[in-house]
Amino acid sequence: MIDHLIFDFDGTVSDSYPLFVQFFHKTAKKRGFTIPCTDDELYRASKRVMHDAYVAAQCEDVCDYPTFVDDFHELQVVHRNEFQIFPAAKALLTAATEQGKHCYLYTHTGPVVKEMLENMGVSDCFDFILDSSYGFPMKPAPDALLFFLDKFGFDPKSCVMIGDRPIDAHAGMNAGMYGCLWDADHLFPEAQVDFYIKDLSEVKKIVDIN
Repeated sequence: MIDHLIFDFDGTVSDSYPLFVQFFHKTAKKRGFTIPCTDDELYRASKRVMHDAYVAAQCEDVCDYPTFVDDFHELQVVHRNEFQIFPAAKALLTAATEQGKHCYLYTHTGPVVKEMLENMGVSDCFDFILDSSYGFPMKPAPDALLFFLDKFGFDPKSCVMIGDRPIDAHAGMNAGMYGCLWDADHLFPEAQVDFYIKDLSEVKKIVDIN
């Protein structure tokens, strides 16, 4: 039985990507250039991995990737109060915790994510938050989730990693857990994952909650 739900943050708990598109434009303006691709192209590239969006925006012509990431993370902190939770995520987290499941967060966002979750009213739903300050390799590398399993001593098959990108689900699968991809925009129909869902509420069936 799956009793442990591990959530990605951006694009899964939080509707972050519209803000991310704005952050790209703000970063470009700061560096004195205009992004050549459309916002839709930027959104889709960000949904794969952030480095793809960095390349699509041609940011590499004006700053290296670590510098861009620093600029981006600074904007996340400045605009931390603008991040909004998906209603479906709030409903799922509430139902899961009320029915005895345990929820956790694994995100590439920094420690500011804790304040964001407090602002969203769901910080109490999480037993543990693993943010970028732990310094693990990025998804789909399993290192952070293997640390998680070692820390709590769970059976990997009692855990599911839930996210909006294949790298989230694959990180879980690479750690021996189940991987669940929430693909609301139908961007990854060919993704090879354990669970492929269009609606976040479908997680309830996967983990046996009402």
